[in-house]
Amino acid sequence: MSASVCTTVIAGVLEDHNFNHICFVAESLSNIIPNFYYKIIYKSSKEWKSWLKKMCTLYGWSHTKSPLIWQEIGITHSNINYVGSSYQFWEFLQQYYDIKSQLTREDLEALQADLLFAHDIKEEISKSPDVQERRRITIVGAGRSVCAELVCQLLMTKELWLTHGILIGLYDEPGCFFKIKKIYKDAGGVGAGLNSVMILNNVPEGLKDCHILIYLDSLLREEYEGTDDLLQRNYKDIEKLSMQINEYAPSYMKVLFCSMGITCFYANIMHELVTKVPSTNIVAVSSHYGLELIYPLVNSVGFTLQNFGCPPVWGYLGINQFVDVDHMIQKVHTYPATRTQISQKNVLLPIQTQEHSELRWFFYMSHNKKPYVDNLKRKALTQYLVGRSEDFPKCKAICDLLKLWYSKKENIEDEIISLGIASDGSFGIPKGLVFSQPVYLKVLADDSRVWIPFTDFPMPNMPFSIFQNFIDTATIIKEQIIKLKENSEFKEKFSAT
Repeated sequence: MSASVCTTVIAGVLEDHNFNHICFVAESLSNIIPNFYYKIIYKSSKEWKSWLKKMCTLYGWSHTKSPLIWQEIGITHSNINYVGSSYQFWEFLQQYYDIKSQLTREDLEALQADLLFAHDIKEEISKSPDVQERRRITIVGAGRSVCAELVCQLLMTKELWLTHGILIGLYDEPGCFFKIKKIYKDAGGVGAGLNSVMILNNVPEGLKDCHILIYLDSLLREEYEGTDDLLQRNYKDIEKLSMQINEYAPSYMKVLFCSMGITCFYANIMHELVTKVPSTNIVAVSSHYGLELIYPLVNSVGFTLQNFGCPPVWGYLGINQFVDVDHMIQKVHTYPATRTQISQKNVLLPIQTQEHSELRWFFYMSHNKKPYVDNLKRKALTQYLVGRSEDFPKCKAICDLLKLWYSKKENIEDEIISLGIASDGSFGIPKGLVFSQPVYLKVLADDSRVWIPFTDFPMPNMPFSIFQNFIDTATIIKEQIIKLKENSEFKEKFSAT
């Protein structure tokens, strides 16, 4: 932070509508204005008078009611500038940002109920003696439909538990609070206790001591929006998150991208901007693309999911990806050729042989492409009618990935999955380009674990020219990150002068 940083402090009584309204607006401003910082001080109606009297005596103010607002300027926050009450705050917003905010009494009452609820949750968790002994997971974009199922599955994943289980922090834009509140209430019945889920006021709060950051948010293409503008909007969003990680997150944190957005692009941005966390800890989940197809495809040829592995997923996720169903692996139970022997009555009798298992590629039964096309149509129709058809595959893909990453088993290197990681040059993918490919988890000498390309896996069953086009497109888009970074640094230097 530079010496010119200004933090707006908002103090007040929880039951005060004006105080709650200002807190809501301050949270919204911090999300849309990069240099707007704020802090909230909650006081009960019993504490307020004595606390306010002490503050007025300390700074020589004449203030009588909630809320009380002032600014702390500089690194040490020693330069205090009195703002006033709610009226002066709205004047300040209009003068500096040309912003007005009006809510009906019904809206204010609903907002107060939500803020009281969130404050009670935070107070309850802060009193828990075992918070430090939980594995902390933060979900950004918790208003997405997949989050409700994901939270429940994470709480039941034993590989993630520490001494007292898991603590999941949920964050989304203020308008999604009612969705997060429902997830919090539903999580109470999972069995891990009410203290397993908390609602976050902001992203930095969720990054402190965080073990796993799951990013579900996405900025999709708007109507008539060009590719350059789309990339720039997404870059700014991930750039802000990257700076927050550098300031607040621990070095051991893992970052998982899984959304409808351009997730490999997100991961590439973080590899460029994040200095606090190793790039090997930042990945883009991809196996859900295969999970979306595996059931209808296997079912169409008369099989069940048992003994089938998820098909590999290749590509720069969110821009172009290919599910290679021909190289889906099937585990088949077979018997060697039956031998015979002659009995005393000259009758041929079979000799019982032992059952064996072998792995086969799926391509030998997928020569008929029509079921594949039909299933894609059925998938699109199901998504249109139901709207949540992709939630379960995403949830499973995230949890399966974390189970492997935190597994205590010794043979984890035998597991091959699809994941967006920085390439090491394998499969003809340029080094450093985040690209979904078959990977395995390698255990290093210091017992840390990193995802490595599984180079023995065959190339995708598609024309090489098309696969090369995937790589070329991804390379061009990645090059945009450097340009966007240089523009951002130039603007920062220009504004500083």
